[in-house]
Amino acid sequence: MRDKPSFSEVADDLIPLLDDAIMVAHNINFDLSFLNDELTQAGLATLQPPIIDTVELSRIFFPRAPGYKLGELAQHLHLTHDQPPHRAISDALVTADLLLLLMNKINSLPIQVINQLLDISVKLKSDLAILLPDEKEAAIRHDLCNYNGLAIKNWQEYQKPEAEKYALSFQDCLDRFYGENGYLQKKFQEYERRKDQQWISETIYDQFQRNRYAMIEAETGIGKSIAYLLPAVYQSIHSKEPVVISTSNTNLQAKLKDEDMHKVFSFFSQELQVTLVKGKQNYLSIEKFFQFYQDRSQNSYHHLLIKAMILVWLTETTTGDLDEIQLPKKDQQMKQQLVVDKQDSSSPWSSACFYQRMKRKAKHSHIIITNHALLSLDIVSTDKLLPNYAYLILDEAHRLDTVASRYLGNSLNYFELSAFFQRLEKSLGEIDPLIKILKDTHYEIDSLFRLLFLFVKDNNNKNKTYNDRGRLQSLWDLESFDRDKTVIRDGVYRSIELLNLLSQQLLEAEANLIDRETYLLELREFSDKLKCLLLLSEESEVTWLEIDQNGAENAVYIYRELFSATEQLTNHLFTQKKGIIMISGTLTIQQSFAYMRKSFGLKEKEVDCYQLKANFPYDQNVQLMIPSDFPEIRYPQHDEFVFATSEAILSLAKLIKGKMLVLFTSYDMLKQTYYLLKETEDLEDYMIIGQGLSTGSRNRLIKHFRSFEQSILLGTNAFWEGIDIPGGEDLSCLVIVKLPFQSPSDPVYTKKAEYYKKLNRNPFMELSLPKAVFQFKQGFGRLVRKQTDRGVIFVFDDRIMKKRYGKYFLESIPDVPLSYEPLHQLLKKVNV
Repeated sequence: MRDKPSFSEVADDLIPLLDDAIMVAHNINFDLSFLNDELTQAGLATLQPPIIDTVELSRIFFPRAPGYKLGELAQHLHLTHDQPPHRAISDALVTADLLLLLMNKINSLPIQVINQLLDISVKLKSDLAILLPDEKEAAIRHDLCNYNGLAIKNWQEYQKPEAEKYALSFQDCLDRFYGENGYLQKKFQEYERRKDQQWISETIYDQFQRNRYAMIEAETGIGKSIAYLLPAVYQSIHSKEPVVISTSNTNLQAKLKDEDMHKVFSFFSQELQVTLVKGKQNYLSIEKFFQFYQDRSQNSYHHLLIKAMILVWLTETTTGDLDEIQLPKKDQQMKQQLVVDKQDSSSPWSSACFYQRMKRKAKHSHIIITNHALLSLDIVSTDKLLPNYAYLILDEAHRLDTVASRYLGNSLNYFELSAFFQRLEKSLGEIDPLIKILKDTHYEIDSLFRLLFLFVKDNNNKNKTYNDRGRLQSLWDLESFDRDKTVIRDGVYRSIELLNLLSQQLLEAEANLIDRETYLLELREFSDKLKCLLLLSEESEVTWLEIDQNGAENAVYIYRELFSATEQLTNHLFTQKKGIIMISGTLTIQQSFAYMRKSFGLKEKEVDCYQLKANFPYDQNVQLMIPSDFPEIRYPQHDEFVFATSEAILSLAKLIKGKMLVLFTSYDMLKQTYYLLKETEDLEDYMIIGQGLSTGSRNRLIKHFRSFEQSILLGTNAFWEGIDIPGGEDLSCLVIVKLPFQSPSDPVYTKKAEYYKKLNRNPFMELSLPKAVFQFKQGFGRLVRKQTDRGVIFVFDDRIMKKRYGKYFLESIPDVPLSYEPLHQLLKKVNV
């Protein structure tokens, strides 16, 4: 650019080109303000042309896109260009193609949606009306219906077909599916034949036939998902009953359905049905969205953007699952206003309600895929969401006790209460006596949660305790009462009294109020929850509070967790089903299943246990390296250790020049390391991504990580398991910063440890160590997923070598070459 003319020299030639032009850009405000600044400096008038912002319009018309940076959209929409000499030219060409796709999408919408978008487009950055077709040009969509003023996809009530028994025996089925030149080998190029995968399928089917329970530990890379799906489908067809599969989180649910299930379903030559079952808080309430759309008081730019986004999404979605779209974190309170709650199945909206549709579909499905949280709640509920089933497969089974302990406890947050009050106020309209008591109650609840927020903040003044999402947390212990807790307790009593008074007046109100019974039920629940969580204590449970450091000063989350869910799981699950398969890459400690059997309340004779090793060349493809000269880990001050961690990551990055996953157990430590690395000039060629610090969901961060040749991803507990980042090209170095013990200062762990001691049990050996070993095994498994994967694993915590308990970790992972030397010596040995 050195010999090129300045902007002022060409400005007069440029201005005529912009006459009557519509300016299109990806993030228009940046480009237009930049251009106007240059015009001002050249002494020329600024521009105010009609504008189209492709970021804004992509959010509206491509609501399912994983991200809205130009590169992310290009990848999602398959837009590619040969790189011209100047990157800006390539970006402009991609933006032009993106505009064409946006126009195609707009022209595919029916006039009903076009008019609704036109109505709310006034506050948008883009002059959207320029692109909207008139009634003659709008698309006629036979796949959509007008439901109470909203355009949604047509749906059909599903009836389970009378599936004929599969003609082949299960053994013949196995041979055709897995065999030489069989179904998998012919259909999927990347398929690697694994004898253990077939063995798992055979064993699960056999356990079902004998009505037996089984634990199967299958190391990463064996292909356990396909292995259990085949016998599950076969069993469902022959028994004419659904088989339920439960996994540890909603991300894995989606992966099972979208990636693994179709590989198995297409093998069977008949119509089969699978349903993804999640809790109601995952589904959009069409009724509540329609109220939100019509609410003119919620008319900010941000509200209008969400309204437009969902109007378009409703023309696409068949599930109403809000995980399909990208709602920013700041929209969590708004999301609470839009999700299904206590919806009455007799409501005029119920036939189209996504949640009710999912429930009806599940009753007619062969396979139901759910998650451990919902499964745990369902087994103790009198109002069952899952239909009757006799056979269950628990994937990531090692997580069930932990998840059940959390979800069989209790919880409440300010967003739930606030969303409820907003809904009730809109329903009440002009019923004056009720409006006054409602506002008094809302004010008192708001004051209470502000006191709780200050309580957590004050408790974290000296030593901050974070959870793995970066929230500050504090124990709520009724055994020790100080002045602050007394003030809070009085606030709780006042809040409960007002909730009960509101409930009584709502019951007695003469006005014809829609959903009165639903509101009364919710008021009783909120009152009971406040009392249970903040005024009552159970010896075998722990209650704690969480806040976002920079969040609103009433945004408090209250949780209560069981110390163990063994009793509930035993009574309501493990004595009720004919066949249960517990499968995971992590079920043993020192090759023994004893800990997991005890967690589930199972006796040795009640469950068959199998352990399968992945046949990977670990000795050739993996190096395990432990520096002997790292600073000692000290609590709560760990600055020296963090500096050493950052320096080591920097040295590894220079050496590897690829992708590195760094696993932490402390969010505070992750945050400090992230900012130290970001300040380092030596890592300019690396994309550094930090959980909770870089925007996006876990899946989005992983996609971002994989899209760069050189990248470093820092993650806490959510990244230790349940993610698939293949080694080799996608991942060449895994760093485990610290053995994954819970922090001794963690208030929840502290309370649990005290309980174990009262029972004369060793909290370290029975609570802390087993969970740490399981998490370590899961973390180790992130590197190697198939035969060709290779790389190096660094563990910066040399307690694994120095402490007696170190053997529990080393004996629970595959045999790999191990080096324990000073860091500079280890770096010379790295071979990736």
